Amino acid sequence: MKLTLAFLFGIIFLCSFSSTVFAQPRDTLTTEQLLQRKGTAYTALLRPSRYLALDVLHAPGGFHRYRFFVGDELHFKARGEKYNEQLYEVTDSTFSILMANEVMNRDEPVTFRLDEVEKVLLHRRIPFVTAAGTIFPIAGGVYLLADVVNNRGFYSNTLPVVGILAGSGLLFHLISNPHIQINKNHRLKVLRTY
Repeated sequence: MKLTLAFLFGIIFLCSFSSTVFAQPRDTLTTEQLLQRKGTAYTALLRPSRYLALDVLHAPGGFHRYRFFVGDELHFKARGEKYNEQLYEVTDSTFSILMANEVMNRDEPVTFRLDEVEKVLLHRRIPFVTAAGTIFPIAGGVYLLADVVNNRGFYSNTLPVVGILAGSGLLFHLISNPHIQINKNHRLKVLRTY
């Protein structure tokens, strides 16, 4: 009995001692490394830099500012084409993205003026709304298919349910992924961090 108690206390002591010795890694990260891990918005805090700001003035929703830092994905329409590339550089009146040049087998910067941008496409993650934009139309399709299979025919009383599910899914998708037309109420400009 004494041997088992001594053995048990020895194991507990060893486990508690080993957890205190190895609880923290030997090298800790600097403030700069921690900010770089957080993302591009935090990296801009390390040194003064320029970034794109999209100021949106909605009638019912009020004013919103969306920020795009170097390294962020920017989805926009300019010169009649859609682009979904990484923001490479921002100057006073232009910004550049990296485009793949297949002939030279490398990425090359393509520069756009701010007044060339026609539309900016945003991808917002809104809890439950973004997921519902995908799930509701699928649920409507499964409900319609299950009704046809179970009843061996098509009944018109399922159409309102399927229509509501598909319509609300489309509405939630548009809320999560708005397409902002650049005009006098929606302006794209360059700002600077200090």
